[in-house]
Amino acid sequence: MFIKLVLLSLVLVLISVAGLFTNILLKRGGRFPATSIGKNREMAKRGITCPGHEELKCHRETGKGSSCAC
Repeated sequence: MFIKLVLLSLVLVLISVAGLFTNILLKRGGRFPATSIGKNREMAKRGITCPGHEELKCHRETGKGSSCAC
């Protein structure tokens, strides 16, 4: 029973990956969507930036060892 469940899960995952692959391959200029906040155009339009970059910028401005509390 366990083997059947694992095989069914594997088949479903492979079908999903194949669907993503064909969508990207057949679409003109197809590529994976930008999931990172820093590289997502829609997030940039809304002024949302990467939290890691914000923290680095804060540490540069306030000096090392200081807190970056809002």
